[in-house]
Amino acid sequence: MNFLTVSGEAATRVSAAAVSTGMKSLGKIKTPPTQARLRGRRFAYRSFPEDCVAMLTRWLCKKNLRSKFMGLKAIECPDGVCHSHHGGHAVEQQAMREVLKEHGREWCERLAERIYEMSVDTFTQTVMPSLHAAGWQRRHLDWEFKLADDNSEPDRTLVDGIINATESFLRSSEVHQLFIQELVQGTFEEASEEHLQRQAVKHLIKAELLSLLAEQREDLLDRCAAQLLDSANGNFDQALDASLEGLQEVEQLLTNHHDAL
Repeated sequence: MNFLTVSGEAATRVSAAAVSTGMKSLGKIKTPPTQARLRGRRFAYRSFPEDCVAMLTRWLCKKNLRSKFMGLKAIECPDGVCHSHHGGHAVEQQAMREVLKEHGREWCERLAERIYEMSVDTFTQTVMPSLHAAGWQRRHLDWEFKLADDNSEPDRTLVDGIINATESFLRSSEVHQLFIQELVQGTFEEASEEHLQRQAVKHLIKAELLSLLAEQREDLLDRCAAQLLDSANGNFDQALDASLEGLQEVEQLLTNHHDAL
């Protein structure tokens, strides 16, 4: 799964002993970010650097959240049979659709919330101490980036800071909310009848439209250039170049839409 990448200030390290088995130990926040409210109870996360939040927010504003740019889903339903992500189980798609409808989105969001909370808490208690300890992970970092050669305090500061920033990123309210939105949206769409519609659109784009553009490329360019002659002041080469750029943009738009489905 491809995840978001955000750079920013390193977070303050929190030891495993300071984190209990529940996220509630982090305390409540009085004024959560405007986009960080989830259905049901609020969760409190360590403050994510303001510049990172601003950058992430600007990036999200340029995206259509319904376009599934992360491609998250809890199930995969090829040929009308749903499996848990990456295999296991076998449930008829109709049965899965009915169960999801019965539970509703709010129930699924609360379930995803709880599992995400448990996953981050487990990461904090088990993975973080291992990353900070002088174990094989740190030895591998020392070998790959030649950190032991310099044995410098700035290098160690960078390593610890990036490890802490990773935890801070996972605890970010914005990342938490985005994960749940994408996961629940992708799961419901995978189980719905729209799944067949998306397959049809992908087939039409790749097997029909793009093939048609490739087969009739020269004729399309000539006809388009002829329409642009007046705007190009009679310069056919200039009109042809503009037509080619336009055709390439159309092909790229179709390809992007195909890949986003």
